[in-house]
Amino acid sequence: MDAVDQTKGNPPVFLLLIGTQVVCLLLALLGFYLASLKVVIIGDSVGLQVTIGIIGAMATYGVMLSLTRSETTLGKSMRRQSIALIPLFSRLSFFQLLLISVVVGICEELLFRGFLQSWLSELSSPLLGLLISAIAFALLHFSSWTNFFLTLGIGVVLGVVYQVSGSLLGVIIWHAVYDAIVLIVLTQYPHWLGIKIKE
Repeated sequence: MDAVDQTKGNPPVFLLLIGTQVVCLLLALLGFYLASLKVVIIGDSVGLQVTIGIIGAMATYGVMLSLTRSETTLGKSMRRQSIALIPLFSRLSFFQLLLISVVVGICEELLFRGFLQSWLSELSSPLLGLLISAIAFALLHFSSWTNFFLTLGIGVVLGVVYQVSGSLLGVIIWHAVYDAIVLIVLTQYPHWLGIKIKE
């Protein structure tokens, strides 16, 4: 098992993440205003969208967990990245982790799917809008090429779901629930990822 020392200090990651999301939200709102976009946030079939969001998030995390635990080069790379993230998030409270997940889910989906994908789809084509917004989404989360391509894949999936449903609710829930699972497992159950904690 890969090991991590959990005794290191923690930078103000909570404020940094919330600040980043405020910027994302402001950019999305500015984009909606300047482009005169009308975006459906809730839409019809709320129960179905909530269900799709929760199941989609769990399925996505299941795939990522399997990849992380694997003894492949990809799995080892993902574990190294997880180890680097543990000291950043381990001292945040459960409430802070959930709040980050919800805020990120809302703000990033408003920006990347709600504004960017919708706007680019109108300017060019739905396929191009989906791909460019997914690339922009992956670039925001860039920490390595491994992470870039994995996040790009998630961005494409979320883009397809948004395009098919025509509503942001499902992808907001998908994104928020996925992030919550990621952060809770990372901080509370790192051994699930094949990581051993050094006391």
